[in-house]
Amino acid sequence: MAQVDITPIQEEHLREVGEFLNVHLNSKFSADAWIQSLTHPWSATRPNYGAQLRDGAKLVGVHCAIYSDQTIEGRVEKFCNPHTWCVLGDYRNHGIGLVLYLIKQRGYHFTMLTPNPKVAEIFRKLKFKDLDTGIAVFFNLPTLRIRREVIVESDKASIAQYLPPAVRRDYELHREIPWLRFLAFGRGEDVCLVVYKTDRWKRMSCARIIHVSDPAVFDRYLPLMRHHLMMREKLVVSRIETRFMQKGPWPVYRMVRTQGKLKLSPTLRDSQIADLYSELASLDI
Repeated sequence: MAQVDITPIQEEHLREVGEFLNVHLNSKFSADAWIQSLTHPWSATRPNYGAQLRDGAKLVGVHCAIYSDQTIEGRVEKFCNPHTWCVLGDYRNHGIGLVLYLIKQRGYHFTMLTPNPKVAEIFRKLKFKDLDTGIAVFFNLPTLRIRREVIVESDKASIAQYLPPAVRRDYELHREIPWLRFLAFGRGEDVCLVVYKTDRWKRMSCARIIHVSDPAVFDRYLPLMRHHLMMREKLVVSRIETRFMQKGPWPVYRMVRTQGKLKLSPTLRDSQIADLYSELASLDI
C-alpha cells in the first residue's frame, strides 16, 4: 500500500469517479449518469465535486457532494449535500477522512438524505440531526369547484410565467431532468410549485412529492393539485413528507419514514431543508 491521500474531486477526475461508482457501487447508473448527477449548475461557486481517496495513482474511494445556492426567506443559503460514499474494502479505515474533509468546509449547511442505517449512525455521531420522519399519503380526488381564474399548469413551456422569481429559478434549474414532473397551481400571484416523481404505493399509481415551494399556498389550493393528478395524470394517491406541509388534507394515512435523512445546520428548520437540490433529484431513485 503506497501513500494514501485525500484530495478534492475536480472536473478532470469526474470520468474516473463515474466509472468507479458504476463498477463498485451501482451498475444501474452508467458512468455518464453518475457524472451528470454531480454537474448540475446549482451553485455559483463549487469548491469540488466531493472528496477522493487515492493509493498512489489508484482511486480507492470517493464521497461525492452536490453544492447549491438556495433562497430561503429572501436569503441565499449555501448547501453541501454529501452522498454516495464508496470505499474499497482494504481502505475502509481511511473512509471517515472523506466525510471529515467535506463537513469541515465552512459556510455551508449540510444534508445527508440517502444514508444506509450504518452510515446514518456515523453522521449522527458527527452531530447531524434527524429530519422529521412523518409521511402523509392521501387520495387524489376530483373536485367540481374549479373556477376559471385559477392556475393549474403542468406544461413545461408554460409553468415559468406563473412563478415568482426565486421559485422560477428552482424550476429552471431542474426542468430538464427527465424523471421529475412539475405542477404549478393557485390563483393570481398566489401560486405553488410542486415537484414529484411517479411511483407505486400499495399497487396504486402514486405522485411521490419531493418539493413544495410554499406550504401555505399548497394547503389553500390542494384540491386543484389532487384533481389534476387524478383526472389528467391518472395518479391515484400522493405521498409527501409532512415537513413540507402545514395542515395538509383530510382524511390522510400517516406513516413513519424509515430511510434516514439528516442535516447539520445551526439555523435552519426541518421544513427549510429541501430534497430538490440533492441526489434525490439528480439521480433516478
